[in-house]
Amino acid sequence: MPLELRELDPKVDFPALTKCLAESYDNPVQKFVNVYFAPRGEGKAAEEDRLKEAANRFAEWHAHDPSSYWQKVVDTDTGEIVGGALWNIHTDNPFAHPHNLEVTWLPDDGSRTFAEEFLQQYGTPRALVGQKPQVYLFIIFTSPAYRRRGVAQQFMTWGMEKADKMGVEMFLDATTVGIPLYEANKFVCVKENIITPETKTPNEGWKKMESQVGTVPLYLMWRPINGNYVEGETVLPGSSE
Repeated sequence: MPLELRELDPKVDFPALTKCLAESYDNPVQKFVNVYFAPRGEGKAAEEDRLKEAANRFAEWHAHDPSSYWQKVVDTDTGEIVGGALWNIHTDNPFAHPHNLEVTWLPDDGSRTFAEEFLQQYGTPRALVGQKPQVYLFIIFTSPAYRRRGVAQQFMTWGMEKADKMGVEMFLDATTVGIPLYEANKFVCVKENIITPETKTPNEGWKKMESQVGTVPLYLMWRPINGNYVEGETVLPGSSE
């Protein structure tokens, strides 16, 4: 079963890609992904509606974001999408014109407020040190049935080659599950980011989302231009000389 890296076809691929994404983050469970999906319902039909809404939204985000570059890995024997990655390719400072993502996919209650605070905390570390042209890996995933077959490494190799051709740095926000992959590709951690949305007046919507997401440890990781990092010599982003 040859596995081939391809650019995503936005006209047809988002439903299958979103299904693969959801399955990947359910095994093992990565609770933070609940921030990006509508609430789970009961039964198969509710789950299909949830994935359909997310697929349509991801397609719309992609269409309106010039930095967005989605990729897929396909099992060429079956045509199945078995992994995906979303890169944001920035030729200038991505924070020069900041905008807040409107959380329309969650109810207009405390769950939405929780997600907005989560996303604010998520983006803060990179905004402080990454105001420069860059290649940013926003998301990467592999179907559980296809892990340890080099799917994620295909994405990483492409991204590093792209950044090196552009002559720019790379950033990503890693979970503990992903750190070994990134360290193997010479990324270094520059900031721990423990995301803990808080409010003095939590309502039922907030409490429900808090129980579904919890506290999320993330790690801002960085790869210098051309991967030229020397321990103890290379200055990390946000550090002084």
